[in-house]
Amino acid sequence: MSNATIEQLNERYEQVTTEAKAALEKLNTAVRGAYTRLEENGTELFQTLVKTGEKRQKAVAKPQKKTTAKKQPSQLDEVRGKVASALGLPTRDEVEALNKKLATLTRKVNKLAKEAK
Repeated sequence: MSNATIEQLNERYEQVTTEAKAALEKLNTAVRGAYTRLEENGTELFQTLVKTGEKRQKAVAKPQKKTTAKKQPSQLDEVRGKVASALGLPTRDEVEALNKKLATLTRKVNKLAKEAK
């Protein structure tokens, strides 16, 4: 191997090392941000969970009324939504919408594949 090739490899190694360190720093910052966000929202989430649990406990103690209208979102659904929001996760409705779009696209791809044969 020539000296020029070795120098190029060393330069590339240094470049990759620098890029890896920068990416690691960004990842570390992101993890600290996520932890801070969870810490900040944790107290609020805990309070919400406690209130929801208390409401649920009271509701179970009373006779259940049957609902004849549309299904109302349960308290658990509300808590799940708040947890997902606090963590930056998609909601159940968003995931269901994406699943519907995926199913539509899958059907279209399958149809095009059949037509191409």
